[in-house]
Amino acid sequence: MQVSQGILNGWRKLTERDPLPSAIQKLCVPTSENQFKVYDSKGELIDTNSLEKIIKHTPDIVDFLNDKNPLTSVKSNQNSNSFTPTQIIYYGVPGCGKSYEVNKVINAELDKYGITDKEYHKVRCVFHPEYCNADFVGQIYPYVKPDNGGVEYRFKPGPFAEIVRRAYRNPTEPFFLIIEEINRGNAAAIFGEMFQLLDRIRPEDGPEELSGNIYNTGWSSYGVTNIDVNAYVRQKSTDNPEKIEYDDCVPYGDEIKFINNTAVRLPPNLSIYATMNTNDQNVFTMDNAFQRRFKSKMIRNVLDENSAQYKTEIDDTGVCWGNFREWINEKILLPQTAVLKADDKCLGGWFITGEKVGDVDKIKKEDFAEKVLKYLWDDVFKRNKSGEIFIKDDKINSLSDLIEAFETAVGFESFEKIFKLNDVDKAKLQK
Repeated sequence: MQVSQGILNGWRKLTERDPLPSAIQKLCVPTSENQFKVYDSKGELIDTNSLEKIIKHTPDIVDFLNDKNPLTSVKSNQNSNSFTPTQIIYYGVPGCGKSYEVNKVINAELDKYGITDKEYHKVRCVFHPEYCNADFVGQIYPYVKPDNGGVEYRFKPGPFAEIVRRAYRNPTEPFFLIIEEINRGNAAAIFGEMFQLLDRIRPEDGPEELSGNIYNTGWSSYGVTNIDVNAYVRQKSTDNPEKIEYDDCVPYGDEIKFINNTAVRLPPNLSIYATMNTNDQNVFTMDNAFQRRFKSKMIRNVLDENSAQYKTEIDDTGVCWGNFREWINEKILLPQTAVLKADDKCLGGWFITGEKVGDVDKIKKEDFAEKVLKYLWDDVFKRNKSGEIFIKDDKINSLSDLIEAFETAVGFESFEKIFKLNDVDKAKLQK
């Protein structure tokens, strides 16, 4: 039978602890079919799903490695140098699908390498105003030993240290650091000294040799000396907090040996993906020095007319979400509405989603009022409440009046009671 996911995970853990399996791993590569590709002492491939065959060929594999056969070196170099790291920020309006796009791109990349345990290869964090460098990189925390064994201080890794360790210890696999809402925290301060690691060696720069290590394309151009992150990378296992041991050296391919005084760099198999909501207010502005180290990609604010999301009905109004969204976005972009940075204010396709009611998806009135109407009243048209969009009379003077009018009306009258609608507007909403 095929090798189970549990065995694959166990194999990964072995390679983190013991130098012999680490060496074997260079020649035993799990494929997308959960089988191993094993190279024998002659460099010939043996496709197998049997750990017994791996054990059987272990002496050959060890001899093969000790002989430094050229085939081994070629294979190792191909695996460790075939990565082109990405640093990119996906940005767009609220609900346009930024996180969805990030997951889709990363999962497609992991599929190319036959990775089944996708979560191990991703570490996700969210920046916010209280998030700091210690949270992101890691910090020293008191650790209480079991059975009143006392207290000692240990390094608690942050998302950055965790993903760096995994990438160093698995040089033939891609890894991804995902930063959600990167502009909701002070990104430059959160990265701190790790900021300089964002510069990568380009193909035209050529390799850099330092302390016996050769850093090729994709590595950070500069290193950062951080004894805590260095020690965490060299920590043999993270499974047992009662027994912490360190490797003297963690090899990355044939050209990098990570030892106790090696500066930390981002390896080529580690990419950084981030999302940024362009409409967020009261957030930190990212300076140009930070932004230029990332590529940027706008997620287009489109929604397929044939999709279930587009056709989701707004309760009993007879209006579907797609038609309302198109209509209100047109209003937001009109010059006379005088909305500052109008593109950023538009509603994304997934700004709100419905719930299954019977056989159809519907957006409840209270959800629509509390999310969509509140956003339009308090954020988009807050300086234009009596202008081109909302009806202004003695009955609607506040957000609570607006929500009350919308929820108590029946059918399409819910929209007629709060929005200024002409015949063209009604036709667009009810088409």
